[in-house]
Amino acid sequence: MALITYPAEVDIKEVSRRIQQWFHHKNFETRALKVDDSYIIKARKKSAFRAIVAADRALEVAARNFNGEAQVDVKQGSWKTNAISNAVWFVATGGMMLLVSGWSIVAQKELESRIRAILEDVAGAQEVDLFSK
Repeated sequence: MALITYPAEVDIKEVSRRIQQWFHHKNFETRALKVDDSYIIKARKKSAFRAIVAADRALEVAARNFNGEAQVDVKQGSWKTNAISNAVWFVATGGMMLLVSGWSIVAQKELESRIRAILEDVAGAQEVDLFSK
């Protein structure tokens, strides 16, 4: 779980659209919700094989502007398959969930990195060389 912030308000709908686009590019199934001025994107990789091996994991991303900054919260999703796939994996392997945990961590870290890049791009941030005159 991570709360990613950017020190300025940005077009949060555009940020959310690009996050959902990233999920689609990575072959996730998604749902997007709008709650007040926030956007919530629920994403998961879904297949019968993934459910059997407990890799049918969900991620949830909530994006909003708050107190003059953009905030994007990334966490494990709440789609019911997380609980079901965990139970199946526990029974099938005696509780060895290292592969699933590893996949979830890698996917989440990759997503967090992409979100930071999206925030900078939408905000119009530009990299500068502070050592040049």
